[in-house]
Amino acid sequence: MEFFNDDECKLLIQSLIELTGSKLKYKAAILLDIFSGVRRGELIGLEWSDVDLKNETININKSTQYLPENGIFDKDTKTESSNRIVPIPDYITKTLLEYKEWYDEQKNIWGDKWIESNKLFVQDNGKPMHPDTIGKWFKTYIEELGLPIIKFHGIRHTNATLMIANNVDIATVSARLGHASINTTIKYYVHPLEKNMRKAAYVLQDLLIGDN
Repeated sequence: MEFFNDDECKLLIQSLIELTGSKLKYKAAILLDIFSGVRRGELIGLEWSDVDLKNETININKSTQYLPENGIFDKDTKTESSNRIVPIPDYITKTLLEYKEWYDEQKNIWGDKWIESNKLFVQDNGKPMHPDTIGKWFKTYIEELGLPIIKFHGIRHTNATLMIANNVDIATVSARLGHASINTTIKYYVHPLEKNMRKAAYVLQDLLIGDN
């Protein structure tokens, strides 16, 4: 399956929390993706002007892509419904504030050699990050943790699966993911968790038999 269950995701998060220094950008990027479920291109496309730390939201309005003939470039999001404001929890806001402090320190260190792009996630000198960079780092990192190997897009699956498994309604999940149709969410992102399947085995027993 292309997603983590809750225990696997908790292990990943607890490990990411410990990261410091130059790994802060990967910590911030992956944690933000876990809790927002945005597409990889949408994540890499984010600029600081898209982040509202006061109101704890991110504004998804573009996607960063790469083509050999064009290099790294921004384009419109996948569909009209993909343009959206996604609320984030306060823990992620604090993580982004921590990352912003480090980010600004790097700008000062590089001085006039810093290439200003205003992107959240950048190369060491400020240039926009290649969309593949985060996925390659993620694969190596989860291998070292001993977690199941999933693609970076699997974080999006994880976000949707865990929300639905914890009773967030499909319409809300679909809106957060930027889907044009709820049917897309149901078809591709609804996966039963094993522990919930086990709980379901006892629903009718508890209702109809009780403690007998």
